[in-house]
Amino acid sequence: MPQYKFMHVAWQEEGSIGDEDFLKFLPDHYKMHSWIKDSQDLEVNILHNDTVEPGGEGIWGSLIYRQSQHDKDELDVFHFYLSRDILVTNELDFDKDADLDKDTLLKQMEGAATTVELMMVFLGHMVSSILHKIDKFEERLRNLLWEISENNESKTLDKIADLRHEILLWKHLIQGFAEIQMAIPETFGPDVRDGIEFYRTSQRIERCVILVDSYQDEIKNMVDMENVVANYRGNEIIKTLTVLTTLFTPAMAWAQYGA
Repeated sequence: MPQYKFMHVAWQEEGSIGDEDFLKFLPDHYKMHSWIKDSQDLEVNILHNDTVEPGGEGIWGSLIYRQSQHDKDELDVFHFYLSRDILVTNELDFDKDADLDKDTLLKQMEGAATTVELMMVFLGHMVSSILHKIDKFEERLRNLLWEISENNESKTLDKIADLRHEILLWKHLIQGFAEIQMAIPETFGPDVRDGIEFYRTSQRIERCVILVDSYQDEIKNMVDMENVVANYRGNEIIKTLTVLTTLFTPAMAWAQYGA
């Protein structure tokens, strides 16, 4: 697989995390062996770092960056190893997502002077893809908000449940990016925060966190609103039945008495 060089740093793209060509770039570390094993059947994010030797720091792991809303086993994973000298990743399917364009990615990487900046370009593009999809989520959320005020059906409650499930998936995805964002300065030192790509990607992650938290609150409010509307209409029905019962009970009693 190709190696891309930018200024003084390189990105090595390999097929799969278990491939020999991938493994040859990794240091012999007991946590590394554990990562290779655990990443084969991934259900949660994995993140490790090594800060024992000054200048030889490294961070590696597996990030779930795309998750199906309908199938928990349908997900896409970004496996990576990042040192001061090289960024090694698995081969990604760029054709699967129009928001992840390899040519655009490579063009932005040209300005990266460190491997951390290369990594943040990667994460930045993935987060941008999530933000684009969250924009579409916002439109559906707004439409459902108006639907609640106009209709009160079981289907409306089902739609709210679907949105709640989806926003929880977004929250889970963003947490993985936020963890890497925090772990990189921990591993390589606070100076990495001065990089423009680190700043940009950090801002995007923060924007995602704010949006997801906000939408989660909106969905909670929608559930409360749905309950209020349902209770109100239920009370109106009970009132109507009470009135009807009050009107017809004497007549029914008189009819029985007369009989």
